[in-house]
Amino acid sequence: MMKLTFIDEIAPHAQRISKEFNILASLIIAQAIHESNWGKSGLAFKGKNLFGIKGNYKGQSVTMPTWEHVNGKDVKVNAAFRKYPSWYESLYDLANLYKNGVSWDRNKYKKMIGETDYKKACTAVQAAGYATDPNYASKLIKTIESNNLTKYDKKETVKLYKPSIKTLSDVTEKVLNEISDEKKHGSKAIDKSWLTKFKKGELTDSDAIGLIFVAIDRGILK
Repeated sequence: MMKLTFIDEIAPHAQRISKEFNILASLIIAQAIHESNWGKSGLAFKGKNLFGIKGNYKGQSVTMPTWEHVNGKDVKVNAAFRKYPSWYESLYDLANLYKNGVSWDRNKYKKMIGETDYKKACTAVQAAGYATDPNYASKLIKTIESNNLTKYDKKETVKLYKPSIKTLSDVTEKVLNEISDEKKHGSKAIDKSWLTKFKKGELTDSDAIGLIFVAIDRGILK
């Protein structure tokens, strides 16, 4: 996958998530780039899993070899990792981790929430113990600066990756009915609550753009 294409694909999702969780979009995008090698890692390719999160997502998982520390030794084992229907869910899980922390420390990542300085946000990620790499923060900062990712921290700045469908004007009830059809699309279908939101006139531009990209990622729309 081309680097700019990858950024263009995930940036709208990152901005939508940034707005919901109050986490810098530049940080989210930089971590996705760093953790998945621009969306080219085995996990990203097979399971849309950008951050190596283990377990399953709504019953879906992909088995991959990984290294684990067992009885004092590093051994290679096969482990189950979450398999997501699109990039959006993977990015959302990262933001959810930052918001809610872990079971033994719910405030573990709280310093990233609301931080507006990308350098401080990157430093906070490392300080919280997200990664063992002592240069993790500096690598994220370099990724942000070399790709001008701070532009995604500003409102209404995303240059959309051009799919063969327009934005809000094309998100009609017919389209939403199509992409939320569970019989046709199974687990890939968009939650029907979005259709209800549309009927109530509560669907925002940001929601519409996010839904379009989620549907494209899942292969529902072309």
